[in-house]
Amino acid sequence: MPYKVNFFARPVNSDQKLPWESLLIEFSLGVICLVMAIYGWDTGMALMAYPAGAVAAICFALVAYSVFGFFRERTRAKN
Repeated sequence: MPYKVNFFARPVNSDQKLPWESLLIEFSLGVICLVMAIYGWDTGMALMAYPAGAVAAICFALVAYSVFGFFRERTRAKN
């Protein structure tokens, strides 16, 4: 009787994220998209540069908003 091997990874429960994990994921995605946008701009591929740049800008804006919200809540807790 052959043994059945499962080649697929089990899905991770994505509902259990810490705030710094979300921040790290958003920042990493922003860096990857920024590199893609720079490459697209250097090679003259506007079809790749503009969307990747927009996604990178949105990711970095979300990171900045999260960091700003963290420090705002920390100052409110002290007062």
